[in-house]
Amino acid sequence: MPLLAGALLGYSAGYFLYSSLVNNIEQECLSQVDIEYGHPITLDCFFTQIPPNTRFITNVDMIDTGMLASYDIAIDCGGHVVHSVLNVVDRTAPTAYPVPQHMYSGVAPEPKTLVKDVFDMTDVHCTYNDGEPDLSKGGKYNVRVRLTDTSGNYSIIDVPFDVVKDTQAPTIIGAHDIDVMVGTDSIAYRDGIVVTDDYCENPILVIDNSEVNLHVVGDYPLTFTASDDVGNKTSVTVKVHVVVIDTAEMSSAETQAYVEEAYAMAEEILDDILWYEDTEVEKAMKIFYWVHNNISFMLSTPQYDNWAVAAINTFTKRYSSCYGTWACCKAMLDVAGIENLCVVRDRHNSWDNWHYWCLVKLNGEWWHCDAQKYFNDYTPKAYFCFMMTDYEILHAPTNHDFEEDSYPERSTDSVQSYINVYQGTVSSDFPYIE
Repeated sequence: MPLLAGALLGYSAGYFLYSSLVNNIEQECLSQVDIEYGHPITLDCFFTQIPPNTRFITNVDMIDTGMLASYDIAIDCGGHVVHSVLNVVDRTAPTAYPVPQHMYSGVAPEPKTLVKDVFDMTDVHCTYNDGEPDLSKGGKYNVRVRLTDTSGNYSIIDVPFDVVKDTQAPTIIGAHDIDVMVGTDSIAYRDGIVVTDDYCENPILVIDNSEVNLHVVGDYPLTFTASDDVGNKTSVTVKVHVVVIDTAEMSSAETQAYVEEAYAMAEEILDDILWYEDTEVEKAMKIFYWVHNNISFMLSTPQYDNWAVAAINTFTKRYSSCYGTWACCKAMLDVAGIENLCVVRDRHNSWDNWHYWCLVKLNGEWWHCDAQKYFNDYTPKAYFCFMMTDYEILHAPTNHDFEEDSYPERSTDSVQSYINVYQGTVSSDFPYIE
């Protein structure tokens, strides 16, 4: 009996000690363990105090701590097996360096362009921490950019901004009217044009020549538009004069002086013959009537390479060939603000003489006008051509053949019954267009 009692007592004591040891192991083993990305897996991660003879049953060397995941970990504690859940987690905020900004006032850039060398184990999303900043005003200040990873960790980077308020549009220098012969293949519109800006180093120049037709005589708008980096724009519109011969102002100061003198001489005459209440038709009639009656015909007299010089000589000498007669009409029509073009005879043979007359835009349409003196079979008195249709000018004395497709569309309705070229008058019931 004493031996049995001793054995039972020893067993009980041993069981109590083992149970206490197991309880201690269970209490010291953590049921959930969180480790950071890339952290090594060691026993001390799982115990408040590592029991003796403890080893991993699970092969932790096969666990990639570079991936967010959870794993069941079995551990042998001196013959007693415990389990713990290992969670690989991300609690580290992204890092980055600011990219200082020097920019014009305007739209804020994308937040991701404001930082560099972004580092995190997961994808990072860049946003403005305080909402998109107002960069409409100039100044120096910091803009806070928030970097947030897929685990919700975030950091805030202060980005220095130096904002220049630019409201000045670029300046276009050198834009001018262009004279070009009809049928020319192309024009170097960009030649001589300089664009400057107070901030933008390379402003953009756009040239709109969509309305220019180099195959038809006429005046066409040509628009230069310059823009800077922040969208400030300026535009300049000039005219492209598509002509049969060189009929308009040239760029040189000397030639421009001739033009101004021709206009001054024309204006002096117009002051004497035009009235304020005259219609454009009446003004044009008086112009051609004056030239018809005051300029005598003399063959091959003017200088043909410059209309202004020819007009000055003709106004002064009061005689000329058709070129000088046309030049005087042009000068007076220009000063009166009446749109006009030069028409040149279509020479079918090399021995055909040149002839020049006007297309004049009156009452909303284009008409043939020629101040040269002509005679017909019905009257010995000289007359001139005024507001004629194509049919009428082609049946007038001398040869008025011309390249019809090279000029603006002309009127086809006759108004000859309303005008008197012998007296230089226009009927009061002329069919004016409202």
